[in-house]
Amino acid sequence: MEHTGHRERLRRRFEQNQLNGFSDHEVLELLLTYAIPRVDVNPLAHRLMDRFGSLSGVLEATEGELKQVQGMGEKSAAFVIMLVPLLRRYQKDKLTVRQKLKTYADLADYCASLFIGCNEEHFFLLCFDAKLQLSKEVLIGSGTTQEVRVLPKQVAREAMRANAVKAVVTHNHPSGDPQPSQADTELTEGIRDALAVVDIQLLDHVVVGRQAVYSFHRDHVLPLRMMEEPSFIAAEDNGLLKQRTEKNICREDEELLWD
Repeated sequence: MEHTGHRERLRRRFEQNQLNGFSDHEVLELLLTYAIPRVDVNPLAHRLMDRFGSLSGVLEATEGELKQVQGMGEKSAAFVIMLVPLLRRYQKDKLTVRQKLKTYADLADYCASLFIGCNEEHFFLLCFDAKLQLSKEVLIGSGTTQEVRVLPKQVAREAMRANAVKAVVTHNHPSGDPQPSQADTELTEGIRDALAVVDIQLLDHVVVGRQAVYSFHRDHVLPLRMMEEPSFIAAEDNGLLKQRTEKNICREDEELLWD
């Protein structure tokens, strides 16, 4: 069949030149050949591009939105929506939690990888041990494209449970502009103070936009203030606070080596 030969030509082009020379429509068409067997997927690729406006728009669509397009079934929609999370996992693995994040660029890249393809706002806590190894990553909350509700005491509680020595918080602005709002600044101050009570240093708050990131450490260093009473700590968390022991941190580990 003619479309079978077209499929093979697309695949041979990819084998020879990767995606060099492919239009976005052809990239989508190539992907669909692996999800939908024995069918001409060229018209479907055009319908998807028309419906969502771009390749990124197709890849960021929800399963329900994709299935509204004629020709997209459950399996093909599931295949497409898996691609962006797979890219996100690849990027995180490449940067790797097993290695030390030594510079601001390392941290910025890692934070950006958490939000690839995210159309909603997410807020993460990154916990570091005494050697500045990233020991745990916690999704604190998710919300609409405008806002996600986060409480400083919630962040402090999760950091204590992870036995963190230092911490970074990061969230995304789906609108694209990483410039922090007044609410972002106030939240950063609250988290800094809540963590300081339990002897955990907030290293940075990284806000990720579509093309850039904003670092409170780099662009808006906040003075450290200690609260006198850990009144924000719930009764069930008092045990966690009591279990924390003093840790000897080498001088070279006192700060991340931002560039």
